[in-house]
Amino acid sequence: MAVGQSILTVRGSYALADASQTGKSIKPKYYKVSNQDIPLDPTLTDLSGVWKQADISGYFPINDNTVEFLVDIPPEQATDYGKTFGLYLEDGTLFMIAKPPYPFPPALRQTFKIQLVYNNANNLIDFQYLPFYETEQDLSILAVSTYLREILQAHRQEIEMLKSWNKALSDEINLIKSKLGI
Repeated sequence: MAVGQSILTVRGSYALADASQTGKSIKPKYYKVSNQDIPLDPTLTDLSGVWKQADISGYFPINDNTVEFLVDIPPEQATDYGKTFGLYLEDGTLFMIAKPPYPFPPALRQTFKIQLVYNNANNLIDFQYLPFYETEQDLSILAVSTYLREILQAHRQEIEMLKSWNKALSDEINLIKSKLGI
């Protein structure tokens, strides 16, 4: 089973430490998606190759110690490969960088779930990442869907070409009939 990866940035760690000391809350506000395979470097401050930026699609408390962040991009908005995802705080701080097990293909729904788990709400620094597993979004189904879409497009083009040839042949037959007086 393939597993996604994630890393908390240095600035994300500082934000958690500050929140723990001051009683502030930390909540990633928006995400960016890159079409580049960016190394998971904790010193990174922004993503390159960004083709999508939007508010995080949803927050779901799993239990008292776990919150799940959902990034959900509908097929019509998935214009490029989703290779690297960044979660950002409201002030623009890159909080976390994450990667799915495989790049998400364009023109298909791209759904990514990241769970933060912490031991208690007063110590947000102590958390672990529950990895995104391939079963969350079966990429073999996506690969088949992409393949079928490509075949369908090829068949549509062949049908249009055959219609064009049929029309030209029909016009040629009618021309010959008119010359023969039939």
